[in-house]
Amino acid sequence: MSPADAGGDVVGLPARRAAYRAVRRVHSTDAWSTRAVDSALRGGDLDARDRSFAANLAYQTLRWEGTLDWALARVLTRPLDQVQPELVDILRLGAWQLLRGGVPDRAAVGTAVDLARAELGPQATGFANGVLRGLARTRDALPWPDPATDEGLGLALGYAPWIVAEARAVHGDRTRAVLEAGNEPPGLTLRASPPGTRDDLVAELRAAGLDAAPTRHAADGVRVPGADPAALPAVAEGRATPQDEASMLVVEALTAALAGPGGGPLDGWRVLDAAAAPGGKTTHLAGLGAEVVAADVRPGRTRLVAEAAQRLHLADRVETVTADMTAPPFGPASFDAVLLDAPCTGLGVVRRRPELRWRRDPGDPARLGALQAQLLGALAPLVRPGGVLLYSACTWTRAETTAVVERFLAAEGDRFAAEPARTGAAGRPAPAGPGTLLDPAADTTDGFYLSPLRRT
Repeated sequence: MSPADAGGDVVGLPARRAAYRAVRRVHSTDAWSTRAVDSALRGGDLDARDRSFAANLAYQTLRWEGTLDWALARVLTRPLDQVQPELVDILRLGAWQLLRGGVPDRAAVGTAVDLARAELGPQATGFANGVLRGLARTRDALPWPDPATDEGLGLALGYAPWIVAEARAVHGDRTRAVLEAGNEPPGLTLRASPPGTRDDLVAELRAAGLDAAPTRHAADGVRVPGADPAALPAVAEGRATPQDEASMLVVEALTAALAGPGGGPLDGWRVLDAAAAPGGKTTHLAGLGAEVVAADVRPGRTRLVAEAAQRLHLADRVETVTADMTAPPFGPASFDAVLLDAPCTGLGVVRRRPELRWRRDPGDPARLGALQAQLLGALAPLVRPGGVLLYSACTWTRAETTAVVERFLAAEGDRFAAEPARTGAAGRPAPAGPGTLLDPAADTTDGFYLSPLRRT
């Protein structure tokens, strides 16, 4: 978006202050960016233009953090980690405006200095001014690495080099397209509730002047780019809920595995959603008729699921349980199906949570893959013979996808067999292993891996 309106006036300090507070909360408390931005904008007196500018500035600064840090390091006289963290975030906001935001140099530097004065005091202004003026002078001569290298492509697209290396190993010549898609704004996707009411929802949203259209793959999905879910009567009244299409396709794959090709009602089926928060898949399954036990490890997370079920008028089909699923409190063969949407690096959802690309470390895929394998092993006995254990993860690293399923089948191959995921036109076979991959570039969804495992 442009930082200036048609008259050329640049958005000022209040919007940048809101963006700064969102970025600072992400870095100081490990908050999710969506919650931090919502909190920073809530209750303020910014107009619509300033709110949009502030949200975009916060998200883009988080998205390009590593690239901004590399550029700032070229003009700083001391290491970045020796600069006050609060001041670093102000420098990042200014650097994004200088390098990628199209903001005039004078406005980008001047408002960053004003922000430093307002948030940190006058002692910070000289340093901020000197660093950002130096970046403005030298940006065209910065020695960017060759984009053919992992570091160079990462800096060009806003990713850590290890993520680029992981992407090359999985996506091959599609790496750049997948990573670029992770930088595109996802827009809002809704799931119509109850199932089968999508056409009515599309008509309602269009009548309200919104650009609504059915999703490409999911049967009940609706894309509404630019819409605010909090302002939609359909969401407030429980006739729709925000959910990405990839998440819907996970449920559709489980439904197809249980009820046969094309899916069908799940009336009478008992399903465990083993990592259920915030409740999108739980309520999707319940809306299809399943009796769902929704489990998560923390009480606050199970409360989110219960609230989602209540809002969608599905509380009578959802039971919430707070428990550690590495030691599930259920008897053997007590479920027709178990869904494990496993805790993971989240690299498939960086278009929604841009901070994840800098929050994760190179060792995280292997560490989380070990946890995922432990969870699968603990949940397997809960599936009745003939039932389905569906494993999914909102990422694409091999250590968290095919390697987990292969490890599981090596231990449980006498009781479980991998099946193709039936997800309509979406997805492609995972390279070098079982399962299906969805990605933003090919499928216009979040990046997900899913693998149905049939108990034989």
